[in-house]
Amino acid sequence: MAVDQTERVLWPHFLSRLREAFSLDAMSGPEAQDMAAMQAHIIRPKTLSLSEQSRLKATVDSLPPKSVADFLLSVCIKHGVDIFFYFDQAQVIDELDQFYSNPMSPLRSDPSFICLLLGIFALGSHWTPLERPNNLSPTLQTEECDPGRVFFRQAKLLVPDIIERSCLRSIQACFLLGVCLMPLSAVKSSYIYMGLALRKALTFDLHQSSDDQMLDEREREVRHRLWWSIYSLERCTTIKLNRPRSVDAGIIKAPLPTPLPSLDRAQKFDNIQLQIAYARLITILDRATDSEAPSTEAAKPTGSANAEAKLREWKKSLPEDFDLESINPRDSRYRAVFHLYLNYYYAWIAIGKVSLITAVRTTLQHHLGQESQPLRIDGAIERLSKSCTKAARKLLQLFEDLTRIRNTARFSFTDFQGCSIATIVTLIAGIIERDSTYESRVTFGLNCLRDMAAGNLTAKVGVRFVETLQAISNEAAHKLRQSGTFSDQLEEGIESLQPSAYNDWAAWLASQHQPQTNIFDSTVEQVTASKPEITSRERSAPDADLCNLQNTDEDAGWSGLEPLSTTRLLMQQPTTVSEPLVMPENDFTSTIYRDDQSFLIGLTGLDMLDFAGYSNQLD
Repeated sequence: MAVDQTERVLWPHFLSRLREAFSLDAMSGPEAQDMAAMQAHIIRPKTLSLSEQSRLKATVDSLPPKSVADFLLSVCIKHGVDIFFYFDQAQVIDELDQFYSNPMSPLRSDPSFICLLLGIFALGSHWTPLERPNNLSPTLQTEECDPGRVFFRQAKLLVPDIIERSCLRSIQACFLLGVCLMPLSAVKSSYIYMGLALRKALTFDLHQSSDDQMLDEREREVRHRLWWSIYSLERCTTIKLNRPRSVDAGIIKAPLPTPLPSLDRAQKFDNIQLQIAYARLITILDRATDSEAPSTEAAKPTGSANAEAKLREWKKSLPEDFDLESINPRDSRYRAVFHLYLNYYYAWIAIGKVSLITAVRTTLQHHLGQESQPLRIDGAIERLSKSCTKAARKLLQLFEDLTRIRNTARFSFTDFQGCSIATIVTLIAGIIERDSTYESRVTFGLNCLRDMAAGNLTAKVGVRFVETLQAISNEAAHKLRQSGTFSDQLEEGIESLQPSAYNDWAAWLASQHQPQTNIFDSTVEQVTASKPEITSRERSAPDADLCNLQNTDEDAGWSGLEPLSTTRLLMQQPTTVSEPLVMPENDFTSTIYRDDQSFLIGLTGLDMLDFAGYSNQLD
């Protein structure tokens, strides 16, 4: 699909409709042709300035050799595409061949394509540890820092050149850069790039159901898939970070993605069913969170029954092959399906979070206030509270299975926040109810978080937040049980890439001689190196192996962090770092001392629970 074909001229169509409205011949007159020609001249790509040409040439000259480029593209498709549509895989593979084989290719002078390519390389770099041969030891360049930064730094220089370009590639490039930045700065840089991609998509009318005759079926479907991927991820992220919605769902007219054999057969990783399932899930989550937004009636959620029914219907509608037990753990589909279920259970938590906190606070106030009246909790609140707690348990079981098959990755924003919110909900529910598996579930959750946080100081401080919440939960639970009026009610209840390709990539990266960042500044997703041996894929009971996750590769960074006091957590004051933790002068200590406090709250999921928003209603 040629990108310039998507630069639609709407005047003829508009004037034709206007003539029909006034009972005139539907055929547009010659004036429409003149206006179309004028508009086509306006939107024609402008000639690059000398500075832009120089910047672009320097970027092209710094790109890796073809073997490394092929490797990174393959890794991006295999591990990074997940449940989204970033680009037409067959088209990009073909364009990459043209780019490297033809020195005169127009792609070499297209800043949008170059920026898209850099975004693909950056995202692929995040996942290269998953392709490291077993007999090859990790190196500092490939494992202990973010190798994708070398590409992001180059892409960032080209953003001014593409920001006003009206083409799909410029939208895709901004989208990919936003995805790449999520682990490091979900509420800052990533949020900005994601918002930029969303607004460019709106400007390009991707949210509309186009009836432009200049677009064929394939082009329309590409537009729909790209829109729903951008919108769904951006909306899901704003919900998880407790940020305001960017787009009113009512303006979206683009239909959900649909299978198109001519397009799907050409994809190296055909994930169309995953795209459809994710888009449908986010529409449910979107409506559910709107109905559950804190208000004067926050303690009595409305519309939850409909959201619950929709979620159950969504789960029943999933294809039979979306069963994690039947998918090869090394298949591209495994983590993609895992993320579908992660967001499904997250939706249940989002629906029931207000009810859970209401139930816990009401119970505490009743017993600690020595009230004589019987404890009364609304039936709907109690039901939603239990659903929220059950979803957290299921979510931790997902991570237990992921750990057992040695398929965890670090550092992933989605994975870390999912595990964190499940652990936090378990801790909150544990104030009033602790069964025989409670301690093992909490221990597993914290160990899993520590494991995923290795190599990223921001995430490690996030773990400290959760640990401090554990102390708060224990203190509240102890105080409740000391009241003398409370008693527990226990409930029992794929084909691999060639190793030589990885070697080429590692050798090229080492040759770049870029300044090495500190180990704690890493955002690279790494396969955990020290995991228990896997002898069976059988699912265990919740309390069987939850404590088996050992952190034998803990580094000195943990000892350098002081425990967070309860007061300091609640006040959200800067967290101090003790002397042994030495940080480079240009490191991102801002993640501890400045505005990244909001990232820490969002990263752990505490922001999504929005305690401050409930305080007035629940007092």
